[in-house]
Amino acid sequence: ANLIPRFYDPDDGRISIGGVDIRQFSLHDLRSCMGVVTQTPTMFPGSVASNIRIGRPDASDTEVIEAASRAHAHEFIVGVLDDGYETSVGELGNRLSGGQRQRIALARAILRDPAILILDEPTSAVDQKSERLIHQALREFTVGRITILISHHLPSLLLADSIAVMDEGRIVDIGKHDELRERCPQYARLFGSQQDRHAG
Repeated sequence: ANLIPRFYDPDDGRISIGGVDIRQFSLHDLRSCMGVVTQTPTMFPGSVASNIRIGRPDASDTEVIEAASRAHAHEFIVGVLDDGYETSVGELGNRLSGGQRQRIALARAILRDPAILILDEPTSAVDQKSERLIHQALREFTVGRITILISHHLPSLLLADSIAVMDEGRIVDIGKHDELRERCPQYARLFGSQQDRHAG
């Protein structure tokens, strides 16, 4: 996740977009076409609206609300938070739950409307209701754009058109969920342990 927007460069090999090594793009041009949602999204001092608007500072209030609605965040913003979109998120977002922070981060990415969306464990720290809503938003928003989803969590993996299984830093197989469950031991182990947990 950190290599794609060039927070780091690879020690060996290269990362290409459309056959062009990303080191040939300026950092501004490269990052301006990307949106990132991480496991612990950064919240900045200020209101909910200002945190969403970081995705695109010139966005109108209507556009902010539309992005929040698409991220399934609008309902809790106006129905739960005391001051709606003007509610202060607190230090590092400590006035919000994990699920609320994730949906605000997703609204920020939706407002940015990036060509490439990078999701790094976006639902690992949220409750089941938030996870369901985030998955619903992602199913709609990822259509027609390159999306790179990093996850150990089975419901998130099921959103993917193609899954690359990594083991000790190397890709060991690529395929769809059902294919990998049948032929890839590493994937089958992950799938089996999660099935056991859900059954328990």
